[in-house]
Amino acid sequence: MKRFKIFCLYLMSILVSIGPLFTYLMVNRDRYFCTKHDAIKLFSGGLIILLMIVLKTLKKLKIPTGVSFFGIICILSYLLAPVIQDLTVLSFLALMGEIGDSIIQLIIKSKKRKYSIP
Repeated sequence: MKRFKIFCLYLMSILVSIGPLFTYLMVNRDRYFCTKHDAIKLFSGGLIILLMIVLKTLKKLKIPTGVSFFGIICILSYLLAPVIQDLTVLSFLALMGEIGDSIIQLIIKSKKRKYSIP
């Protein structure tokens, strides 16, 4: 039962981390996948979302924390807004997911210590 609770927390961690990006993708699916004009340009935003989801899920980012990485991307994309307007929204959503994931990871660590699970 203890391991099941830890497993559920890990699952929730992944869902919270990718949730904002996935929600944005679903809300704007017409813009990214169903528009006939500028298909490559619009599809690139959807591709960026999917890439961020994969990177966050697989934890392939080789940096100290995801919060600092997505924070830097958010600031840079804000400064370059005319060029990469979508990246501002996507990196902010990734940042929110990473902050939520960090909170859940703290809960997981405390539960593991409480249950003495390695």
